[in-house]
Amino acid sequence: MVISSDPSRPSGYTYRDALRLLFILVRGSQPVESPVDEEWDSVFIGEKRALAIDFWVRYPDYLADELLDRFERDGDRQALSAAKEIFADEEPDLRQVQMIRWRRGAYDDLQTSLGVLSYRGLVRSMDRGLQNGIRQHEYLSGAAARDFLDSVLADFPALRWYEKQTHLALTIAGHQSGSALKEIHYRDPEYGSTPYGSIIPSIRDRVCVRLQKLEEKQDG
Repeated sequence: MVISSDPSRPSGYTYRDALRLLFILVRGSQPVESPVDEEWDSVFIGEKRALAIDFWVRYPDYLADELLDRFERDGDRQALSAAKEIFADEEPDLRQVQMIRWRRGAYDDLQTSLGVLSYRGLVRSMDRGLQNGIRQHEYLSGAAARDFLDSVLADFPALRWYEKQTHLALTIAGHQSGSALKEIHYRDPEYGSTPYGSIIPSIRDRVCVRLQKLEEKQDG
């Protein structure tokens, strides 16, 4: 997969979105028990979960809000430092990639990105029927995808931002299901009140004020 240096071109957006999804599917995967094909030894489970984590990568202000929740709840100072860094680097202004709200929350069509990744032999998308009759989306990856990401990070150090942001989003997500993560999203009134089909707004100003108050409290 070629990494475009010009994200203003349509192909640049396509590859950017595919790369961001690849970080999520690979870094958020788990080992496959008794893999039939050793080429595909890891699996990420759930389209809804992928979209929920993608939302936090694309909206650094919402991610920072969750990090501040983690700090206030657990006293996690690393979470506070990460939230500070998000605003110090102006990520809510420079890094936001908007999503629309649909019936199940923040949504984007993953098929184009999955098509790029599948064509390159990095991800295999499949559906599996569960005993309750529900179809579950699963995304297989393996050494080829891991090696590709290692190569990309070595050749393009600026892309380490995606590694960092994915790690933070996965830390917040933990082992929770996609439905549980969507419930977390809906706690934000700006998210929950967004009309169907409309762009989910930024909460940068509100989170910035919250961060400043927490910093003042820490200094006091």
